[in-house]
Amino acid sequence: MTNAGIESVFRTELKTMTLYIKDNNVAWPNEAFSRPKSGGWYEVDHLPGTPIQSALGEGSPNRWVGIYQITICVPLNIGKDMLNARYNAIAEHFKRGTVFSGIEIERVYCGPDDTESDHYRLPVRIEYRADIAN
Repeated sequence: MTNAGIESVFRTELKTMTLYIKDNNVAWPNEAFSRPKSGGWYEVDHLPGTPIQSALGEGSPNRWVGIYQITICVPLNIGKDMLNARYNAIAEHFKRGTVFSGIEIERVYCGPDDTESDHYRLPVRIEYRADIAN
């Protein structure tokens, strides 16, 4: 598995959150996207770290680390209920200690939130590690 494999696992997991994640409300990296007219959307980024050797010995696995970031975007001036519900759903799905295809979630946190000209944004960071065969 490489960064592309890790991204694929996270994408698959995010798509299982069907209460909030729809076919048309996620801006995946370098894919065409049109903002939905209502209900907000998500922007996804993968911030991989540098893999390191995770144990002694030539055949030891590599430890891949990084942050999978899901930015929740909602309309301005609607309060934080929608934002908080979506954050809580992501934090619950990707909670610390959960393992997806060998990728272990180390922590989930959000912020800082930010206001753009026409929407409100809250980045949710999912820190992970995966020990993968060399």
